[in-house]
Amino acid sequence: MDGGIAIEAENLTKTYGSFTAISDINLKVRKGEFMGLVGPNGAGKSTTLKAITGLLQPTSGTVRISGIDIKDHRHAMEHVGCVIETPEPYPGFTPAEILTYTGKMYGMDQAEIAIRSRDVLEQVKMWDWRGKTISGFSKGMRQRIVLAQALLPNPEIIILDEPTSGLDPRGMVETRKVLQNLKSKDRTLLISTHILSEVSELCGSITMIRDGRVIASGDVATLVRGSVKKGVTLLVGTVRPVSEETLSSVSGMEGVRSAEHKGDNTVVIEFDGTPDQQAEVTRAMFESGAGVLWINEKGATLESMYMEMTEEGS
Repeated sequence: MDGGIAIEAENLTKTYGSFTAISDINLKVRKGEFMGLVGPNGAGKSTTLKAITGLLQPTSGTVRISGIDIKDHRHAMEHVGCVIETPEPYPGFTPAEILTYTGKMYGMDQAEIAIRSRDVLEQVKMWDWRGKTISGFSKGMRQRIVLAQALLPNPEIIILDEPTSGLDPRGMVETRKVLQNLKSKDRTLLISTHILSEVSELCGSITMIRDGRVIASGDVATLVRGSVKKGVTLLVGTVRPVSEETLSSVSGMEGVRSAEHKGDNTVVIEFDGTPDQQAEVTRAMFESGAGVLWINEKGATLESMYMEMTEEGS
């Protein structure tokens, strides 16, 4: 297998009697990649993550972590931190105590536990609460402690199921910042979420599932461009009016449905081509001599792709 693959699920299937929760799920997450696992409620996201992390035995299929089959090698998960569904930390513990317990389970010594505990509690904004009993915490605070547990051993791979569930807006933003910072540390993230803006902000790739099956997987921008039927509208603001000659030339370029003036210094381009074709259109506008100030893209979004691909009967 490619040494650059951090997580690989191959033909994962899980059945319960006559009910099939997931069927032939295939996905690959490369090292250093952030992938979002998205789909409607009941699509099979949590079941997929449970199978990947070994929390349930799939009916068939294979999971490899950094090339190691988790079924045959228990140490495959040594460098993985995960939060699946909404686990509850022991209510009678303090954050410091539960991280000490977690660190010992990972075989960390006391000095390392102390250093890493402070690091992760500061990351999730819970350091000042380290000596308080968890039973008095809100749901969002408990969720932060669970995330701190997952990050404690400084894992190379992080697998999270709805990590911002239960958090207030500030908590959601702060949690996303924690995850964004993992990119600079060359970590790998597989995250399940129903918040599409979260995927757009964090992830470069997605795997979309519906009714237990993969319906799309790959680079976010490429999938959005290729799957949304309506194309995009490019609004181009310039210092000087774009000449009719340039406008006519752009109108004839591949992927362009129309190009016309909207006021003196704005051009509206209706486009449904490929990313490479869009790059050529952009280049032509910059070389027009009109002085491009800004280009806004409207129409093709992860949200519109999601709505289209998960529509009943599609």
